[in-house]
Amino acid sequence: MPSTRYPNLLLGAIVQEEEDLERGHETEAITSLPDGLDGLGQGKLEAKKMASLPTFLLFLISRICRCYQSPIINKPNFIIFLADDLGFGDLQSYGNALSETPRIHELVEDGIKFTQFYSASPLCSPARASIYTGRYAVRSGIWPTAESLAPVFNQNMTGGLPHAEITIPEMLAKQGYKSALVGKWHLGVGRNKEFLPLHHGFSEYFGIPHSHVDCPCLTCFYPNDNCAQPDQCDMFNAPCQLLMGDEIIEQPVDMTLLAARQARAARSWIRKNSCSVTPFFLMYAFSHPHVPQFSGRQFRNSTKGGSYTDSLAELDWQVGEVMDELKRSGVIENTLVIFTSDNGADVDAMEEGGFSGVMRCGKRTTFEGGSRVPTIAYWKGQISSRISTELLSHLDIWPTFRSLSGSLAEEFDVTLDGFDFKDVLLKNGKSQRHSLLYYPGSPKPHIGAFAVRDIKYKAHFMSGFDGQCCISSPTPNETFSQHILFDILGDPEERNDLSTKSDLILDKMSILKKIESENVEFGESVLEEADENFQLCCNPGCEPYPGCCKCASNYTVEMFPINVNCDLLNLPFHQDQNDACQN
Repeated sequence: MPSTRYPNLLLGAIVQEEEDLERGHETEAITSLPDGLDGLGQGKLEAKKMASLPTFLLFLISRICRCYQSPIINKPNFIIFLADDLGFGDLQSYGNALSETPRIHELVEDGIKFTQFYSASPLCSPARASIYTGRYAVRSGIWPTAESLAPVFNQNMTGGLPHAEITIPEMLAKQGYKSALVGKWHLGVGRNKEFLPLHHGFSEYFGIPHSHVDCPCLTCFYPNDNCAQPDQCDMFNAPCQLLMGDEIIEQPVDMTLLAARQARAARSWIRKNSCSVTPFFLMYAFSHPHVPQFSGRQFRNSTKGGSYTDSLAELDWQVGEVMDELKRSGVIENTLVIFTSDNGADVDAMEEGGFSGVMRCGKRTTFEGGSRVPTIAYWKGQISSRISTELLSHLDIWPTFRSLSGSLAEEFDVTLDGFDFKDVLLKNGKSQRHSLLYYPGSPKPHIGAFAVRDIKYKAHFMSGFDGQCCISSPTPNETFSQHILFDILGDPEERNDLSTKSDLILDKMSILKKIESENVEFGESVLEEADENFQLCCNPGCEPYPGCCKCASNYTVEMFPINVNCDLLNLPFHQDQNDACQN
């Protein structure tokens, strides 16, 4: 049998320098050799030998590699790349000339670029809950009962995503999947860590449990540059924690190293599960480009757009690292990849907050800029390159993954707000979604959804504004005095109010909102209880708490081995490739 090194060599690789945290060196990506070769010098020699082989022999080896690179896994793998506060107009592929996001652009070139894909909330925590559960977040109790309460989970809160909810990892586990979360959680910790990812179906977790803006932020850019907007950070909370599972391994987090560490963790996990032929779900939840932006040595001052696009470039690099690992591990053709954002751009932060493109307003609002998000789907060999205008939502991911994984709807006792869009992905079919509710950042049961849309129209029944854009929780003096209506297909900017010209359509939309809203029951709020004594601290009992929660880092690269070689020759393969090998 041929050596396993040659198939791996022809698959190509981009490996990372091992970072030496004891000396403060940052991990960087370098174009180099496949994992598993005995030293950099030997690898160069092997590559040189390959380049000198006769054309006939190169053809023979490439044919052998084609037979060995794609193991059979009857169930597809799933990856969600979830950006944080990425606006509809932020990416290079969505029209931003200042953004340098070539790896995301590669997904667009060979995948589906969606133009009407929506978050289920214009704010972080409820948006993430809706992805994981396939349900509007108000059902899960992720709404504040008073204006004085935060509409998202912060470090002082002791609640979390209710365990009664069936998350994507829990749903997929019935089909033998393993799930990992790399990055931001933001769905609660609890008094005894009972709401962290490992307690919601994930088998592994590596990342920051809260938003990094909920911590003191001083250094955001390599080597020790200040954060662009430190005033937005909570300087009186505990320093940000880096968790592995339920345990703190670093506090405060070194933000300049976070991207490289997360990319390594994702690569290691993909390699491990690919080698064991285990179907997997990876949620890669970035803290980029949420304020305050941050980046490491490789991307600091690397773009024309400043801190924001530097942050985007580092996000893009992480996408590339994961995609390259899928190729190296031989599972690229068996993995559905979805890139999206939790909600729209934080336009209130001005130039540091992102760009909504032509969409009106941004994060926290029920205008299009708050919840219409850039979304891309990629699945090599299964998805054809195109632009889709189908109406879809994050709510639709849960039932689609369920369908593709092989489970039946009746296996789960759950009321979903999403629809299976498998046919949109694989057959260029039509979406089953015909309407969408828009909840504000701080919804109220007596008001319900602020807006509703169908295929063509969108009607606002409650919305506030400050003269320039909008706010999320209107006061009596800052509300529209009448309902407003837009042809959302022809006027996605929401500029031309049709409400005085189309009474019949407005009445129809009012009925639609009533019917749809009545089907959504608000759960008991989980954002009420708070106790600062339960902030995660690596040094319990220290004083003055919580600022004293600082410890030496326990992170090592050995936690996430990426030079693990599995024998591709011993894995099961696609039948057609086996047939090709026999001929």
